[in-house]
Amino acid sequence: MKSSSVMYPVFVYILLGELWDTVWGRNVHLGSCKVNIHTHELRHHFQHIRQGMISNDNIMGIRLLRKDVMNNIQATESCCFLSQLLHFYMDTVFLSYTSSHSLHRRTTSVLANSFLGISKDLRLCHANAHCECGEDARSQLLNIQTTYDKLDQAAGTLKAIGELDSLLEWMENFH
Repeated sequence: MKSSSVMYPVFVYILLGELWDTVWGRNVHLGSCKVNIHTHELRHHFQHIRQGMISNDNIMGIRLLRKDVMNNIQATESCCFLSQLLHFYMDTVFLSYTSSHSLHRRTTSVLANSFLGISKDLRLCHANAHCECGEDARSQLLNIQTTYDKLDQAAGTLKAIGELDSLLEWMENFH
């Protein structure tokens, strides 16, 4: 009986914490830059299209967003890397995406708009000298862009969108 009385407050605390993240987002610390990102909301929208993207990705041997590479980005360069990566998605991936499914088009539009909002916050960090751009971040983004460019545009776009879970997981690790 005593263990259930202890577990109930713990359960309530965890539930309230999840609701807090959903409503207010998470403070993501990217080096000395702090940005509020609604990762739960991004993940929710991504889940609507994830399976369709993965099932249509026919190129199995190539990854754009390799977790080991992203996790090796220095904390001081994470702001710059994320900023450049979001611009890659907004300027290249989402603009190239076409689909006959209206849900997929709406969802990628929502994701693009969310990325735009995050990008604006990162631009403020950069303007206040809180966003350091080093060679490592530039090099990793160049590798992603080069790999994407080697693929057929439609295949590269599907792969990039299908790998958004890696980006979301990476961002969640900075809270």
